[in-house]
Amino acid sequence: MEWPDIIPILPEIIVAVAALLVLLVEPFLKADKTAVISIALVGVLASAVAAFALGGEVRSAFSGMIVLNTYAVFFKVLFAAAAFITILMSPRYLETGGRHLGEYYALVLFALIGMDILAAARDFVAFYVALELMAISSYLLAGFYRYRIKSNESALKYFVTGTFASAFTLFGISIIYGLTGTTNYEHINFALAGTGNGTIVAFATAMVVAGLGFKVSMAPFHMWTPDVYHGAPTTIAAFFSVGPKAAGFSAILIIFATVFESSAAFWSTLFIVLSVITMFVGSVMAIAQTNMKRMLAYSSIVHVGYLLTGLAALGRGATNLAGESIMLYLAAYTVMNLGAFGILTYLKSQRPDEFDYSLKSFAGLGRRSPWAAVLLTLFLFSLTGIPGTAGFIGKFYLFTAVVRADLVWLAVVAVIFSAISAYYYLRLMVYMFFKEPEVDFQTVEPIQGTLAAAIALSAVGVLYIGLLPSWVWDNALRAFSNFFG
Repeated sequence: MEWPDIIPILPEIIVAVAALLVLLVEPFLKADKTAVISIALVGVLASAVAAFALGGEVRSAFSGMIVLNTYAVFFKVLFAAAAFITILMSPRYLETGGRHLGEYYALVLFALIGMDILAAARDFVAFYVALELMAISSYLLAGFYRYRIKSNESALKYFVTGTFASAFTLFGISIIYGLTGTTNYEHINFALAGTGNGTIVAFATAMVVAGLGFKVSMAPFHMWTPDVYHGAPTTIAAFFSVGPKAAGFSAILIIFATVFESSAAFWSTLFIVLSVITMFVGSVMAIAQTNMKRMLAYSSIVHVGYLLTGLAALGRGATNLAGESIMLYLAAYTVMNLGAFGILTYLKSQRPDEFDYSLKSFAGLGRRSPWAAVLLTLFLFSLTGIPGTAGFIGKFYLFTAVVRADLVWLAVVAVIFSAISAYYYLRLMVYMFFKEPEVDFQTVEPIQGTLAAAIALSAVGVLYIGLLPSWVWDNALRAFSNFFG
């Protein structure tokens, strides 16, 4: 390995060093995990700073397998933000559950490395290694509460279905390699352009869509999502809902705009069908839920459906606007969903025995913990798409891209499902402010410590993107303009 290969992966090296330091230091600590938490937070922050500092020019490593440009930097900073907020919200929750161990933070950092490389990969070998690093870390995190049956069930389901999904992806990649003799994205694009292998390329595309569709909770490959979110630690469910999902879309964007560019008409139509199915399934199932972790899981599926409309627009010619809108929406979704799960984490940490994530357990929250109720309302408003929040800005740009691609009917369908989502989001607000609890719980403690910082960062992100979106939009615009760099 030479210096030109090290510089582009410096952010990942920093995270790897932080993860190893966490594992090295943790055995020498007793109950206080402040040093471990500090190392993890500093490592994540330093990786984001390094990525931002190196993003001024295009850098490649390992014969072009990994590229560091503004596109990769945008996602690396986004992933770092998701990991940073997840780590901040974790200590109190882990202490309450009796599992405050350094391995937890190391696994989050290892997953972050895989996510970073997914966004920077320009070769299927690097892509698959990164995908598996992220996936294996995620399986272990899902089962981190190993003495709980639901956590074990969550990890097992995630592992089994994830293994099949990886096999589908690898099968599609192997077909493409057999046709072209290369694993480099741009070389494959050049080799497939103008070839007569329409049917076999379409089959390989479908295999890759199926595999990556699992990673981002795309229907009908979504069945693992509610069970995994329900059984996994709440902080990890929060991380799953934004980190691996954003990483999956960062890879989908670059793969389908380069590798499968010549078959855009096919995969655009495929994504149109899948987007409608995903929005329908997620909306119908979210309405039926009384457990809020499962409701947010199905809600995340609906948001994937919105993002798929952007991918359909990408294949129909609205390339720049669609790509930038997807990136902006992922940033907005990250802060609003982390914030919602942050409030759930706070409530579970306060009342580990009584709070079961059911609708009834939120009754009277507006009286018992006004700040928690107000902040959760803000995040739910954003998830619904109320003006003035990040969710509204994300949907506005995304649906505009769909309209520009002459898919007006698809944008209308997405808006209808967005309106339907108001029911299951606002229903929770009714319980918080207008329902009395069946058991008269005492007023809970105020949100404090690192959890308060995590929720505050999420709230600031929701309002900042919602009211002043230009900085995030400009960075998404600049990042996507270097898409092929």
